[in-house]
Amino acid sequence: MKFHHHQVFLLVAIVDVVEGLAWRLRGISYSGGGRPEKGTAAAAAAAAVGVPAPWPLPKWVWSKAWRGHRRALPWLHRWDAAAPENTCVNLQVLWLKALAGDDIAYEMLPRQSRFVVSRPLRWLYPRLHHQNTLMRSRYLDAAVSRELEPNATLVTLGAGFCTRSLRFHAVRRIELDLPAVVAQKAKILEDRGFETTFSLVPANLSAPEGRETLRDALPRSTRVVFVLEALLVYLGDHSAHALLEAALDAARAAGATSISLCFADRLPDVPGVDESAVRATLAKAGWHDLVDYLPKPGLARHMGLARFRDPTNPT
Repeated sequence: MKFHHHQVFLLVAIVDVVEGLAWRLRGISYSGGGRPEKGTAAAAAAAAVGVPAPWPLPKWVWSKAWRGHRRALPWLHRWDAAAPENTCVNLQVLWLKALAGDDIAYEMLPRQSRFVVSRPLRWLYPRLHHQNTLMRSRYLDAAVSRELEPNATLVTLGAGFCTRSLRFHAVRRIELDLPAVVAQKAKILEDRGFETTFSLVPANLSAPEGRETLRDALPRSTRVVFVLEALLVYLGDHSAHALLEAALDAARAAGATSISLCFADRLPDVPGVDESAVRATLAKAGWHDLVDYLPKPGLARHMGLARFRDPTNPT
């Protein structure tokens, strides 16, 4: 059965918009539904980064929306020459970022179907997963902007289909991710007509050899800024600790005396959102200076900025 683009729109509209209306008919609205403590935490985090909060709806609603989006992906990419896969939900997150207003993410989507998240259609969608993604993206963009200097190197660990390297042009940029993900991203960028002015490095960062690749990939630089966005959630605690240590070691080996870690992730050995536990985990890996910390609901619940300053070279 062949689907045309208007039929794809109907599919997604039925899954997201009509179901959203059904939730309201059941008496579940923005002001009610989900767990109060999570709604309060989301509202606080959203206010801190300057975006509207996600709707505090029951967990089953969030799950239903996620599954509906995942089921729609094969049709949304039915005529996509790049034919990307949803490895570690990278493809879903790309759609969510486009839905949240990331114009570069929108341009990375297939031309035949991306209109389903275009303006003004995107305003019809309930504020769910894409709003949660927007919170962490907005936080990280602000943290990266705060830390970058003209001579800095921006390193995104587990970059997926992130657009940050396409937006921060003034510095050297390096992205590392699984070989399959790097190949898919390169194909998407080529197919959509993007000029790639940054380095895409294939590396399995959960393995020792991948962490060695990180060390080899860093050029000489006195200033390094790392970004971690929802990568550690896929790693075990041991591998996550090892990566936090390896990033710092790699930057120091590259000659960096000023090193920053901008993160929106789930840190190892921190089951909740307690700041003292976050500090302890980062300090264990050598990141002793936690400059900012903002928890939020979701898997990538720890958002923050940590720094390392070489005590032998305070400049």
